Amino acid sequence: MSARILIVDDDRLLREVAGTYLSENDYEVDLAESGEEAMDIFEAGKYQVAVIDMVMPGRDGIEVMREMIAADPKLFCILMTGYATVENVCKAVTNSVSDYIIKPFQLSELLETVQKYI
Repeated sequence: MSARILIVDDDRLLREVAGTYLSENDYEVDLAESGEEAMDIFEAGKYQVAVIDMVMPGRDGIEVMREMIAADPKLFCILMTGYATVENVCKAVTNSVSDYIIKPFQLSELLETVQKYI
């Protein structure tokens, strides 16, 4: 059985391209366009990795990540950010993020990051 990944990003193109790429690399992928949608489909134990945009309208990535980890402490969370300031990285690390990836990124970088946790 292949690992299951949840991608959460309000950028439709990034979400779909990343999802397709990971699917082509033998992962089961679900997509959500907002933190609210992600929490609607999230179930503890369903995903091995969640790849979450840090800055989204409504619930931000840190808030979504906290809720997911509270429900499923075994979940690995990778935050995506186009705002890689020291403050944001520190905020992510102190909130139990497994890893982060800086936008724009190569799809191969995303795959390598995901593979570290599966």
